[in-house]
Amino acid sequence: MLNLKSLRLLILCLVSIGCSSQEIEFNEIKRPHEILKTSELNTYLQIVRGLSEQTLPPLPPLFAPLPNWDVQRELSVKGLAKEQQKAQENRWFTDAVLGKLASDRRLRNLLQKHKITLQQFLGLTESINLAAARTHFEEISELIAMRRTGQFEINELLKREDVFSNLSEEEQYEILRQAAWLTRVSRASELLRVPEENTQLLKKHWDVLKPCLHPDALCDPLEDIVDNLKHYGLPFEESPGSGFDSKLRWSPANSGALIGHATEKQLAAQDAPHR
Repeated sequence: MLNLKSLRLLILCLVSIGCSSQEIEFNEIKRPHEILKTSELNTYLQIVRGLSEQTLPPLPPLFAPLPNWDVQRELSVKGLAKEQQKAQENRWFTDAVLGKLASDRRLRNLLQKHKITLQQFLGLTESINLAAARTHFEEISELIAMRRTGQFEINELLKREDVFSNLSEEEQYEILRQAAWLTRVSRASELLRVPEENTQLLKKHWDVLKPCLHPDALCDPLEDIVDNLKHYGLPFEESPGSGFDSKLRWSPANSGALIGHATEKQLAAQDAPHR
């Protein structure tokens, strides 16, 4: 049998365990593939609007940039590609980003007020802004096609064992052009992870959310990574006998030639039907 002293000690332990369990906070971090709630949008808005500029604090780009490998890199193309893929992961949760945001006293106070951690705020911010970026695509077919095509290009890139610095300038250019698929596939994959429900929720509250969104979420995330050569084709080549631009001559008497920035009157005259 337990004596009185042992019984008191047991009760004290049970009470302590109960109290400690109540103090544990829910610290799960929101991920872009999870469904957003209206209450989470409200929390996000209240925090951002509570900051001094009423905009997001300085954050890394929403999407990874294009590869820009130094010509002197003494690593294989395969190694550089894998390095690029790794660099695209968890860019917002680095010690540098967390340390800089943790020094923002106003942000710390707002997070404490709303009872969320800095990591939770970053997760929520990333989820909301990726959903905002996803609103630029009515259909996901373009994203699916880009990811499928890009994966083939990446697989070919990962077969290259040659050292990048040993390649010619033309070969390095072509490799970097092909390596852009790493970024395209990364962005397409991130956007495809966003639930349709999140996209619709962002559209519904767009006017309210827009001033508080990351700048990268306000434009087409694929716009700056278009393969111009594939999209527009090769520039035309002047064939023999067709003449050359360098031989074009202009005379001040020719009123049809517009030099520099044309005025609205000149443009109207050009568009007017000839009588």
